[in-house]
Amino acid sequence: MLVKIVTFFLIGIAILAMFGRLKFPGQKKILSAKCAKCGRYRLGRGPCACGHVRKDD
Repeated sequence: MLVKIVTFFLIGIAILAMFGRLKFPGQKKILSAKCAKCGRYRLGRGPCACGHVRKDD
């Protein structure tokens, strides 16, 4: 019985690891919304709070 529980636990952990490696749509857009200098999320089109201005604006 204990072996069965441990086996199901390990299978469950393996499934969670597979979902963790998936590339979800929209991740590139989320990563580009961060400031390249300080790493904070940028809201709006203006400069970041640290003063860094995006090159594509």
